[in-house]
Amino acid sequence: MFVVPFSLPPRSLPRESWILVSIGGVSLLLGVIVMAGWALHMPALVKLRPDLPAVQFNTAICFILAGLALGASTLKRSRFVPQILGALAASVGGLTVLEYVTQSSLGIDQLFFHSDLATQVGYAGRMSAISAVCFLLIGLGLIQLGLRRAQRYLWLLATLASVVVSAALLALLGYALGLPGAYQWGQLSRIAPHTAVGLMILGGGLGYAAWQKGVQQGESTPRWLPLPLGLGVLTGALVLYFALDAKQNDELTLLVRSGATNVQRQVKLRVESRARGLTRMARRWEFAGVPNQAAWEFDAGLYTQDFPDIQAVEWIDPQGHIRWIVPMAGNEPKINLDAAREARRAAAMEGSRKEHRAVLSGAVALFRGGTGVIMYTPVQKPGGEFEGWIAAVFEVQAFLDRYLPPDVAADQALRLSDQGKTFYTRAATAPFPAQPGWVARETIDLPGATWDVVVWPTPSLAGKVISALPIIVLVVGVLDALLLAGICHLAQRHSRASRAHAATAAKLQEALDEVKTLEGLLPICSCCKRVRDDTGYWNQIDTYLHRNTDAKLSHGYCPECAAKAFTEFGLAIPERIQAELAAHNYE
Repeated sequence: MFVVPFSLPPRSLPRESWILVSIGGVSLLLGVIVMAGWALHMPALVKLRPDLPAVQFNTAICFILAGLALGASTLKRSRFVPQILGALAASVGGLTVLEYVTQSSLGIDQLFFHSDLATQVGYAGRMSAISAVCFLLIGLGLIQLGLRRAQRYLWLLATLASVVVSAALLALLGYALGLPGAYQWGQLSRIAPHTAVGLMILGGGLGYAAWQKGVQQGESTPRWLPLPLGLGVLTGALVLYFALDAKQNDELTLLVRSGATNVQRQVKLRVESRARGLTRMARRWEFAGVPNQAAWEFDAGLYTQDFPDIQAVEWIDPQGHIRWIVPMAGNEPKINLDAAREARRAAAMEGSRKEHRAVLSGAVALFRGGTGVIMYTPVQKPGGEFEGWIAAVFEVQAFLDRYLPPDVAADQALRLSDQGKTFYTRAATAPFPAQPGWVARETIDLPGATWDVVVWPTPSLAGKVISALPIIVLVVGVLDALLLAGICHLAQRHSRASRAHAATAAKLQEALDEVKTLEGLLPICSCCKRVRDDTGYWNQIDTYLHRNTDAKLSHGYCPECAAKAFTEFGLAIPERIQAELAAHNYE
């Protein structure tokens, strides 16, 4: 049985400790609820909505470990408990980060609980990359919180806390603003919204603990406060930059992929519709027998009216020679020409005969110039004599220009190739993007041929989707981080200077209050002339003046005392002293 090695905090704990205990209790409760949801098979306890990600079992364990560690940090006798629990949480987060980095499984995803719910990256039970990084930072912060010399590194603890709070807050904003890059890094698993809330609470608790321990006596904020504030804002700016950049890239990638899919569908639809029309001509021949040339040319003329992009319709006899052509104008030299004179044509004709269906020849050089494809359909009754082929000739440039207008894959360059040979391009002068996601590739499977489609955005489309907003957000975020840190630093300096000024003023006032003025009634002895101070002590007059005024005293004799001294010593009184006595220059 697992016993928690500390008891509940006594009621004598200060308010700050109770706040940390409460935050730890919220984290503990969240972890217990999620674990109960997995154990009792209650999806409502592990995910808010079916379309949102679930809080994994390992995430719940980390919440419990971090909550217990934060609560234990308030008890003096449990100094090693936060370090041990924090190290366990950091280990789970760090190993999960290692799994993502190495694209492997270390066996910790379902070590404590077997989950059948796979994440987006295909690993059941694995927490998101954001959660793993945050728990790694929280665990390191809890380890640092339990050190004896933690006072020296409180700035590091506050920095880790600010990074966690910023990342979790941006994840919630990502859900609110529709920025997947804020709650999902790359193609890795998404963080659950309530996981982000729990991480914000834990990060706030660590920051509060650092704040309380870092405030010096007589000050209201820690001196290192500008650093975590600036780094927190910088972290948010970086996450927001990557989220906006990813959103723009995803939008452009989606447009390009949609364009490639649209090209594939359009080409396949048009080719298949012509194959069906050509097959109907062959089946009518097989049903009604060999038609006369006029009837066949009438039928072929109707076919070219339905499909004006077809350059010519031909009947090729069983020996491979062209006998009938519609329209005849401009095609006279092709009469009696060997249709199988080229390997790709011969292969398509033979494949069509064997498979008894319409088959494309692939890209070939046409008799009248340009590149085209020829569709061959055999004419042969089941068990009957083979009566040749009906062929339709397409000039691919005219064909695709007609059915791939500018509104199909708008503002996108495209290239179609057959067996590596390009036979159609549109806006091919547009530079090929360096980003792999901006290039979409599709394969068009046609009867007897496979065409490759490559689509990429033109500069005009890229300019409409890709803006300077991410860079602007990043620059503004960096400036805001520097500005906030600078303002905080200046405010702290001003506050310290104000406190120092106030202290100096108080000391001066105290000194002024102690200064005794010589005005008013001054108690003085009528005999010895000593002066009584406020404490009742009798001082020599010169001592009193020296202590209570800035006057500098020098000692000498007044004329009367000087005359008396000269007389006592039997000396003649100098004339100067006699003159002063006569002038009465003293009182």
